[in-house]
Amino acid sequence: MVNDNEILNRIRIKAGVDLSHSADFEVLCQSIYDSTGEKLGVNTLKRLFGFKTEKVAPRLSTLNIIARFLGYTDYGALIKDIGEDADISLFTPIDCVEVKNLDAGAKLRLSYEPNREITLTYIGDFQFTVDDIHGSRNICTGDILTITQLAVGHRFVVAHVVRNGEDLEAYESAKFKGLDSVEIIS
Repeated sequence: MVNDNEILNRIRIKAGVDLSHSADFEVLCQSIYDSTGEKLGVNTLKRLFGFKTEKVAPRLSTLNIIARFLGYTDYGALIKDIGEDADISLFTPIDCVEVKNLDAGAKLRLSYEPNREITLTYIGDFQFTVDDIHGSRNICTGDILTITQLAVGHRFVVAHVVRNGEDLEAYESAKFKGLDSVEIIS
């Protein structure tokens, strides 16, 4: 049986990006265009990788471009090469919170290994206040975090940590296994 992430892993390797940041999809777009001469939109790629929560089945033309990017004549040839069990169901959404769609006051809870849990309140403009934290010495209650994306299985990336008015720069955690859960609690 084919590894469920075989196609996605091949795309990551070929493009040379992790696909854990929004900017990675810009790089992937350009890489696909450079390799095939064909364009796929950033939002289309985000949907394929589950960064957009809309559940839309990819078009065959999109899958054919992905296959050509990976060196095959079309999607059918790609599937034949990696096994009949691989199909478009590989492109399923991950648990993801689109920060830009949150309302001010929304509360979120994140968890990741080892035994980390953070409760945040969205204050707008991609900024959150830390309400409660367990297991971390780097993030503190009251910190203001700038976060553009939160997705299960992907790193916890904070563009800026502001503590007592001082910008402490970027912070990154959950580097190996990614976030275990991302939930809107109110």
